[in-house]
Amino acid sequence: MFKKFQLKNGMTVLLVESHKSPVVSVQMWVKTGSADESPKEAGISHFIEHLVFKGTKKYGVGEIARTVEGSGGELNAYTSFDQTVFYVTISKAFSDVGLDVISEMMGFPQFDETEIDNEREVVIEEIKRGQDSPHRQASQLLFSSLYKKHPYGVPVIGFEKVIRSVKKSTLVDYYHRRYVPENMTLVVAGDLDPKEFKKKIQDKFGAFEPYKLKKVKRHKEEKQEKSVVKVKKADFKDNLLYLAWRAPKVDHKDVPALDVLALIMGQGESSRLNQRLRIDESLVNYIGSSTFTPIDPGFFAISTSLNFENLEGTLKGIEQVVTQMLAEPVDKLELQKAIINMEADESYSLETVDGLARKVGTYTHLFDDYKYSEKFLKQIKQTTAEDVIKVARKYLSPEKLTVSFLTSEDVDAAKKQIRAFVKSFDKAYSKAKKSKIPEAAKKKVKSSFAKNKAKSAGSDVQKITLSSGATLIIRPSFETSVISARAALRGGLRAEPQDRVGVTELLSRTWDTQTASKDEKALREYIDGYASSLGAFGGRNTVGLSLSTLSNFSDPMADVFCEMLQQPKVEDGIIQREKKQMSEQINRRDDSPAQLCILNFMQKLFGDHPYARDPLGTSDSVDHLSSQDVSSYLSKVLTRKNLNFVVAGAVDPDHWVKKLEEATAQLPEGRFLDDRFQAPKLTESQKVYLESKKEQSHIVYGFPGLTFTDQERYALDLIQSVLAGQGGRLFLELRDKASLAYSVSPIKMEGVDAGYFGAYIGCSPDKGKKALEMMQIEFDRLCDEMVPEDELERSKKYVIGRHDIELQKTSSIAASMLFDHVYGLPYDDTFKYADKVQAVTPKDVQSLAQKIFAQNSVTSCVGPLKPWS
Repeated sequence: MFKKFQLKNGMTVLLVESHKSPVVSVQMWVKTGSADESPKEAGISHFIEHLVFKGTKKYGVGEIARTVEGSGGELNAYTSFDQTVFYVTISKAFSDVGLDVISEMMGFPQFDETEIDNEREVVIEEIKRGQDSPHRQASQLLFSSLYKKHPYGVPVIGFEKVIRSVKKSTLVDYYHRRYVPENMTLVVAGDLDPKEFKKKIQDKFGAFEPYKLKKVKRHKEEKQEKSVVKVKKADFKDNLLYLAWRAPKVDHKDVPALDVLALIMGQGESSRLNQRLRIDESLVNYIGSSTFTPIDPGFFAISTSLNFENLEGTLKGIEQVVTQMLAEPVDKLELQKAIINMEADESYSLETVDGLARKVGTYTHLFDDYKYSEKFLKQIKQTTAEDVIKVARKYLSPEKLTVSFLTSEDVDAAKKQIRAFVKSFDKAYSKAKKSKIPEAAKKKVKSSFAKNKAKSAGSDVQKITLSSGATLIIRPSFETSVISARAALRGGLRAEPQDRVGVTELLSRTWDTQTASKDEKALREYIDGYASSLGAFGGRNTVGLSLSTLSNFSDPMADVFCEMLQQPKVEDGIIQREKKQMSEQINRRDDSPAQLCILNFMQKLFGDHPYARDPLGTSDSVDHLSSQDVSSYLSKVLTRKNLNFVVAGAVDPDHWVKKLEEATAQLPEGRFLDDRFQAPKLTESQKVYLESKKEQSHIVYGFPGLTFTDQERYALDLIQSVLAGQGGRLFLELRDKASLAYSVSPIKMEGVDAGYFGAYIGCSPDKGKKALEMMQIEFDRLCDEMVPEDELERSKKYVIGRHDIELQKTSSIAASMLFDHVYGLPYDDTFKYADKVQAVTPKDVQSLAQKIFAQNSVTSCVGPLKPWS
């Protein structure tokens, strides 16, 4: 049920009822973003996004976050080119808190001079983080190449020189020009009473000053008459290529067909680009296509990561895929698959109130019609193969093409290859578009998608021991049509042979690629055709399979899920391809200094324990892996006594019991892999440093932690909560007050044998020493002083609230129940989490802090400068 009304000051309000979960999402959509800024204001929308959290008429610095998190809620915001969105997700019982803080942030921010100066340092740290990111740099190269006059060419985050110099008067003036009631839409979705909320909203938001909206005229981009090639040298291991063609804005009649084109060409495992360039020819690390259709004209893009030596082959493959789309209509099954997936996305998005509110907010913002999704889906279902080939010919023309390439290799050689591609594509385009479109392409296809009609058969959780000896836990729920099925096996890094490090990761990349009856291509088409996802996973402690589908596709997807268990097939060609991908990922580690920092930390902390291993393995270990190694490893872990299932959602329990009985009957009996490994004891504190010529240093400071079954883990969750979140001590002291970083947080891992606890920060190299000192101060405070009752209560509500919000998703429920069971906890432990947390006392927290922080530590740093003497 929807209710739309307008306040007297001009603000639009949308109330959306959904009683699936006792949760409410409060979202304020402001129709202003970085594209509404002048060059001298570049980045201030994003700066303002930060500043409204820094104090209002009612709340002081840090109080907004503490209030929301103390009520079990989550809050955040994001800025884009066209809008800025602020949101709180919170329990129905504390929905007034969500309304109150959003109204304060949007109506009464203080813009204190001191806080402006503090936060400008934080934003500059965020800018530096982006300079260390190959993907951020490649994206900015693309946008600046496409948009020379239009403000989409300017990064949303802006530039350091603007942020350093912008004055309070400029910020306040911009706020009063653009953040005005008539430019705002408040969306509240979830378990609510519209009459009750309407009155509350009028009271809290009706007092906003109706400042006059100053409209902005954006510079229009000139018509592109010829192709553009931009190659930039950068100090990254990855090579990132974009091909983009100018496309219309979001409300254009061609957009639905363009979206279908993007899905068929490069979305999903069975898409044409992925099948050709990643699976068949193994030329790229990943590849995909998408549409960017905002308020102003956007683009259609192909994006890929590749090795430099594969550039020519990749460009040739892309040309052939694109020209085939231009010459021949897509077939009926491809078109049907695309339509089914777009319809199914609507069902998946309804699992959370955040998703529901985001959908409503997006359509209201873009089309001024909160029900536009119904019209859009109708347009999608009416799309024909003729429509798809026509938009391909209309927009994917050589003169509309921009190619951008970020590389550390030979720029001149890259330009030469790309220009040769552009010339070749020009000829191919001219030939392809002359092909006659057959009459059959004008016919509409019928979607086999039908909304869930499952009837509730009870919602009691059942734990069943199958006749094979495997364990099955079933939790029916029928609020949505989503089904999540998971199978987990004890194994992971802990079951890897020492000379075969990386075999878990290799299995997770190959187990789900084919079955006895379906080769890789057929399997991918089968899964995508049912708008489902079915993949393998592997970690430190487990391997397994994970399925997400909808109830009307339950039968065919259960069949392939079971076949993958019953008749797994490992093919040497696929093994070799994925080994190559793993090796290339290892070689690109330098592009991810934060990952390197964690890996170095774990190697020092865990020594010769399996947890010290890089899940990807080493270049040498991966090189020696074979299909026989993968088969042997899978045979070791895939046994009846080591196999556990959870199926949750709109399920027919009898159907799944029957399927899994059949699937497991012929598996070997085996044993439950409960082997234990002793983690080494640190005899002294350790420091490990790796030099990296980046803008920021990445630092981890940590200690040995707890295991999955340690009863003190609830107290550790609360220690993490005291330190975490925007209202936590690390954020408040190191970011809000000291302006040391954009990213700072506690980190925690629990395992079967051991774990860790500590803190991470990414900051300018000259701030590293102070960051470590301040981390130590916060750890010492937890040891020396009991956490005050009110702060502990806030932390309890925070962790319980996050837990409950996360459990809106069927997949989250399934995963939580499954892994609790596999790791030796009661399978329903997740539903008793609140009681366990509430039982923790301040003394429990202090005692555990003293126990953890009294141990020897490991400090890891990756960056330009050591943060210690």
